[in-house]
Amino acid sequence: MEDEGRKYWLSVAAFVVVFVAVIITFSMFMQQTSNRIVAQTSQYVSDATDQTAKLVSTFMQNTQKDIETIAALASESPDAAQVATSEEWLRSVGEIAPFDSIDFVDADGIQHSPGLGAVDVSDRVYYERAMAGESGIECVFNTRLTHENLVYFYAPVREGADGPIIGLLLAHYDEERLTGLLQNSFFGYESHVLLCLPTGEVVASSGEFVGMNLLAEAEAASSVSARQIELAFEGSQGATFTYEAGHGLGSACVKVVPGLNWMIVETFPSAATEQMINAANEGGWNALFVIVLVFLAVLVGIIAFNNHRHRTLARSMRDRIDVQTGVGKLTERLVLIDFPANHFRYMSGPVMSDDPHATEGDYDYMVRRLERLVVGEEAKREVVEQFSREAVIAAMADGVDNLGFEYQINRSGRLKWENINLICVERDGEGRASRVVYTTQDVTAMKAREKRLQQAMEDSYRAAVAANSAKSDFLSRMSHDIRTPMNAIIGMTELARMSEGDWERVSDCLGKITLSSNHLLGLINEVLDLSMIENGRLVLNVAPVDLRELVAETETVFAARCQEAGVTFSVAVESLAHPVVQADDLRLQQVFMNMLGNAVKFTPAGGRISMVLIEHPARVEGTSDYEFIFADTGCGMDPAFVEHVFEPFTREHDSRTERVEGTGLGLSIVQSVVSLMGGTIEVESAPGVGSTFTVHVNLRHDEGAADVPAGAGDPNAALDGSERGATPLPEAPSAPAGALPAARVLLVEDNELNSEIAAALLESLGLTVECAFDGQEALDKLAAHEPGHFAVVLMDIQMPVMNGLEATRRIRASERADLRALPIVVLSANAFTEDVQESKQAGADDHLSKPISVKDLAATLRGILG
Repeated sequence: MEDEGRKYWLSVAAFVVVFVAVIITFSMFMQQTSNRIVAQTSQYVSDATDQTAKLVSTFMQNTQKDIETIAALASESPDAAQVATSEEWLRSVGEIAPFDSIDFVDADGIQHSPGLGAVDVSDRVYYERAMAGESGIECVFNTRLTHENLVYFYAPVREGADGPIIGLLLAHYDEERLTGLLQNSFFGYESHVLLCLPTGEVVASSGEFVGMNLLAEAEAASSVSARQIELAFEGSQGATFTYEAGHGLGSACVKVVPGLNWMIVETFPSAATEQMINAANEGGWNALFVIVLVFLAVLVGIIAFNNHRHRTLARSMRDRIDVQTGVGKLTERLVLIDFPANHFRYMSGPVMSDDPHATEGDYDYMVRRLERLVVGEEAKREVVEQFSREAVIAAMADGVDNLGFEYQINRSGRLKWENINLICVERDGEGRASRVVYTTQDVTAMKAREKRLQQAMEDSYRAAVAANSAKSDFLSRMSHDIRTPMNAIIGMTELARMSEGDWERVSDCLGKITLSSNHLLGLINEVLDLSMIENGRLVLNVAPVDLRELVAETETVFAARCQEAGVTFSVAVESLAHPVVQADDLRLQQVFMNMLGNAVKFTPAGGRISMVLIEHPARVEGTSDYEFIFADTGCGMDPAFVEHVFEPFTREHDSRTERVEGTGLGLSIVQSVVSLMGGTIEVESAPGVGSTFTVHVNLRHDEGAADVPAGAGDPNAALDGSERGATPLPEAPSAPAGALPAARVLLVEDNELNSEIAAALLESLGLTVECAFDGQEALDKLAAHEPGHFAVVLMDIQMPVMNGLEATRRIRASERADLRALPIVVLSANAFTEDVQESKQAGADDHLSKPISVKDLAATLRGILG
């Protein structure tokens, strides 16, 4: 009896617990229902806002097309200006057009409105945009003619279809015309719909909101929903959110009007939301009553314990089957081995028709079959030794539960790698393995990936070794190539010191020191160029370039070098109809110099070097394909080396080239520059015959340059020694010479030796020099002297106290007008293009790179001083 009572109270307690759980669940369901309905209302208002936005967008675009059509008709009139300003014409068009009225704004910004006179609107945005050829829509609050809030549609009027703009047509609606588009309701409750500008002003609405600034109201409200409105307007991306109202929760949506960038704000009334929630909850209470009845019936019936046990056992069995199925999918074969019975049984795994075998039987049969399948005598011996029953039991002693093996298997002629695992699942009373699971897994793909990874690692290692070897070779060559001119400089300096009084000998030494210095500077520049290329800092400064002048300068430079080397040099320009192009003249000249410099170095006396420029028509209008051909009859290159000729630090090891100085960077730099220009470079070479490099670059014509007329005069008359069919080349500019006009120069340089050298060079040009050793001292000297004391400032960049760029900026920001206009030339070892641009941005008039060239310095100062 006591047991029965205990069971009764347990049943009652269970009922109470279940009933409370049902009530809690139902409450949660009711809350979820409310949340779902609120989410539905948000979706409703989002969809409705989308439709309203599309409706407004379509209406606005169609209306805009109407005014554009009317403006096009006016433009095609014989006297467009007279027609557009005619009040009769404006009235007649206004009567048939869908606008409240149409006005004309002339080119001076005077708005002509039929019956209302004229007003100046030249400061309006729509006037500026229309005069720039644009058409569009703009809302104007409190217009100057009618003091109304109007939506203007404007389009430019031209004198003729493609003539100049003579004014614009200005059609408008007041906000009431748009109200009809904004009417909407949900379940009988009126919705508020507002059309707003991106700045928050309400252009039109379904209620009394016109003229209100929605963003200002939101900022004043400082609520979560107000912040949502602000965020939606700031990002112009729209948003949907809920807000609290007097009747509960409402939903609102903010969307961008497509093609207009105005905002549509639409609300789902809170009263409608509450009505939907109440209707849903009423059904929920009925559902609760039914649920209670069901639970009572279930409790009266009392679920039998045996049923519960049955479900538990069924679930346990299903879990075991699922685990076995999952393991079977991970492995190709799953075999259960019973060592005491010397028996095996396949649990899963394929049995191929061309490879039949028993799926159950003696374990010894399984081992013999595995021995036949593995590839290699050593692997077969290992299977016999390690897969015997005694060997497996011994290997699984001392708590070892898993043994792994990997073999190459031959299954009916198909070779693959398999991973074999023996897993102990049961031990006898003495701790020995008695039941073992045997699994196999196909790891062929994994082995292939490992092999590819190993190969990739080996390739990377070889590439790293090759790169290290190339750089080591480069450092060795650089050491040699730098020490060679340094040795000449040091040696010639000593010879000059020993030859005091023998001025002819001293002059010869100084000339050779200059040549060696220029060679050393060229080596440094090549290494710096390669560093810029590898770091992605190489950029093109595109400007008009006359290819004739560039070729003429190149011819002037290399004609003398080729004559000294005993090499014949020729230049030809063919079919050059557009000589002035948009390009980087310095980088293009660098290509010419490197290509011809290599040709001179590797062509023996008696050889020939040629440069040919050919213009070809291109598919893109306003451009041409320019072909530059550099050919020589030098030593040539082996075909195997040609494949590596553009790699950095690479030089052909040949007795003909070992004595030629160079870093192996010139052609690599040329290829990088040509690639940056969007061009290509090709090479043909044969040992003992010579080499031909062909550069193809597509360049845009300079629009301000006149084309060379076809057949104008004899094109061969201006090229001495060039091939026939060439275009005349201008003479190369002559170097500046002679003393400069008397003037005082402020030299700002912190290095005393550099300052002494620069001062001596300037004084040799007839200038008076005063020195400062940092930027602050330069500012003090300029401030201490009267206007006109200094004619120009030569400014170093890297200096203590204040650097040259900061000093230049302060001079340009000076209160004295004479200092703001004072010419400043930067002299710096910072020689990259971005360094020159940084100097110009700081206010410098020019930038010269160290070491200082007397010719360049004199030319620059002559241009400043006159």
